[in-house]
Amino acid sequence: MGGNQTAAAKDLLVFAAASLSNPLKQIAETYAKTAKHRIRLSFASSSTLARQISKGAPADIYISANEIWMDFLAESIPEIAASRREVISNRLVMIAPKGSLQPVKSLDGKRLDQILGNGRLAIGDPDHVPAGIYAVEALQALKLWQVAKPKLARLNNVRAALALVERGATPAGIVYQSDAFKNKNVEVLYKFPASSHRRISYWAARVNKRHDHDVKYFFKTLFTQLAKDVFKRHGFLVN
Repeated sequence: MGGNQTAAAKDLLVFAAASLSNPLKQIAETYAKTAKHRIRLSFASSSTLARQISKGAPADIYISANEIWMDFLAESIPEIAASRREVISNRLVMIAPKGSLQPVKSLDGKRLDQILGNGRLAIGDPDHVPAGIYAVEALQALKLWQVAKPKLARLNNVRAALALVERGATPAGIVYQSDAFKNKNVEVLYKFPASSHRRISYWAARVNKRHDHDVKYFFKTLFTQLAKDVFKRHGFLVN
């Protein structure tokens, strides 16, 4: 991207949760039409990106899939503490490969055991991935944890969990509603009650003052009606 170090130095670098890849690419393309700096997007789990930023990675904007990792960075980076804002929210759903199973309105241990059989339940690694943390909270709240725990397939981020189900490599997975939205390869089996886990909120913050005017411009873009419409089209909940 850029061809030389001078061009690369003028790029704006956005670190964002993997689940945001589709809408952010679209928002960045629209922004690029009027901005003098290009946007480079780096997607991974919120925890991975937060640790990279804490070690000096040159991100200009950070967007996390939960508040925990924003709190982690805000303790040591004043710009993050001052600028952080909630952008959007999401829901948690259980998915299966398209056409493999029928959706259910309620879920108990026996039904979950039938769904999984000898297979695995794909989730983001609950040791650090927000989607996985929410998934464990929901499974525990609905008394499904004892069935699910020995059958977990722990992935590096929620998009990896989605990909495993898309390929039919596992009978089910837990992802965000936005991951399954209009996805032709998966079926939503069950929508977890919002009360079964902490609120799924995405937070954005500026990381430093490099390219200050342009960083602020793109940051503000995330909260415009244009951006809200894009997020809605990708299955996110707009505040």
